[in-house]
Amino acid sequence: MKVEKKLFIPSFVILITVLLLVITNLDMLQQTIEAIYNGCISSFGWLFVLTNICCLLFSLWLMFGKYKNVRLGGEDCKPIFNTVSWIGMMFTTSCGAWLIVYGFLEPIYCASQDTILTEGITSKTYEYGQMYAHFHWGPNAWCIYVPITVAIGYALYNRKATGATMSAGIESVTNCHKLGKLIGYIADVMAICGAVIAPVISIGTGMPLLVALVQNVFNISDAYKTNIQIIILLIWIAIFGTSVYLGLQKGIKRLSNINIIVAFCLMVIFGMIVGLRQVLSSEINSVGNVLSNYIKLSTYTDPYGSGSFVKGWTFSYWACYFVYMPLMGVFNARISRGRKFKEIAMGQLVMCSLGCWGAMATFGNFAVKLQMSDSVDISAYLAKGDEAGAILAVLYQLPFPMIFMSVLLVISFVFLATTMDSSAFAAAEMTVKENNEESFAPRWIRIVWAVMASIIAFVLLQVGGAKAVRSLCYIMGVPFAVITFLVFASIYKMLKEDYNEVKWWSRHHKE
Repeated sequence: MKVEKKLFIPSFVILITVLLLVITNLDMLQQTIEAIYNGCISSFGWLFVLTNICCLLFSLWLMFGKYKNVRLGGEDCKPIFNTVSWIGMMFTTSCGAWLIVYGFLEPIYCASQDTILTEGITSKTYEYGQMYAHFHWGPNAWCIYVPITVAIGYALYNRKATGATMSAGIESVTNCHKLGKLIGYIADVMAICGAVIAPVISIGTGMPLLVALVQNVFNISDAYKTNIQIIILLIWIAIFGTSVYLGLQKGIKRLSNINIIVAFCLMVIFGMIVGLRQVLSSEINSVGNVLSNYIKLSTYTDPYGSGSFVKGWTFSYWACYFVYMPLMGVFNARISRGRKFKEIAMGQLVMCSLGCWGAMATFGNFAVKLQMSDSVDISAYLAKGDEAGAILAVLYQLPFPMIFMSVLLVISFVFLATTMDSSAFAAAEMTVKENNEESFAPRWIRIVWAVMASIIAFVLLQVGGAKAVRSLCYIMGVPFAVITFLVFASIYKMLKEDYNEVKWWSRHHKE
């Protein structure tokens, strides 16, 4: 296996350049990026909405269409991971610490900002807050990863592509013209850069909570915040560096399994505190609200208003998911060998969505309960931008709060480590060629990308550049949204070429 220098070197140089610009010209860079980002969100919000709808429809076609039984690796290929571990790795890679933070806070956020379906902060508003939380973390989110997973996986395992890359996933429609090959190359470089810096979005959200939890659990003053961040990052490097070095079976899978078990147990505990009746009642109501307002939620762009809510939430969510798309596509494809199309779609659209909804049902309901009873004014914390303070205030309402803080510290820590772990793995896979189903990128290049991601994260946190890079990531979502349509076309073309009507009917009928 050989490192693809024409991908590795440009990607490395771009990342170093971005890092140096953040360090030396943060204010100018941040203003420029914010201006571009606001322009993109205003001009291309409709594109995110349209592409998202198309992703969902295409995913449903893969789940229920005539090619639903096509298996990555061929008919006789067996899955390389059991179903629980497989779903767990997809779930933890995408969610990161976001799920912990916004599992508690998004219903309150959306309730305080929603002006679409109700006015004023009432009990009905909190219902709609939960509805939006379920929508943003449901099938419409996970469907963005399904087509790219199938495209890369099918090209790699069924057509024996030489790499697990974006260009391999769209090659069937781009290899006929020089411009198409250039598009594929640019997509690969962007995908590698995105895979390395996209976790910064999760780190920027999760690190303040981690630091606050460490300070409260160990009674450490604010003077040592930087030291805490350094220690956290060093432990991360040790954890996910070891995990990446060990690979999928011995490293990433075990890390993911531990996280899923602890997170599920914590959800159960919070569910018991809220009460089973309340959890079930709220979930039925939230799912019902999503279904009854689904078309409006999926298509709303606020064309005649300020658009502040959809720009700040729905558009930003979709932009973020499109930036994660290459990372998730490569990683999910690598762990999905032996899986049928319908399994891949079902695993993400249904099982991963249910995992997110479980967090909203337990963490979210507990936060709403506190807010409505005036036990904690969570919305006041959010108005000040103090998300970590809001979650600490919530935890202090529990019996034995330090125990819960310690458990949440472990979950948040491992969630972020798993995301960065998978990020380094995917970036490494995208920078090598002559891949096949039995081989993976060299360990040293996984470590290089893991360390690079850690350095970027630490520097950005110190200089306050996480917001700038997050906006930069969102801007990258625009071209990836466009490339998604090439992914659709590529999958369809590959399947039509490999499974003509006669061949497909004969094989399907025989089964």
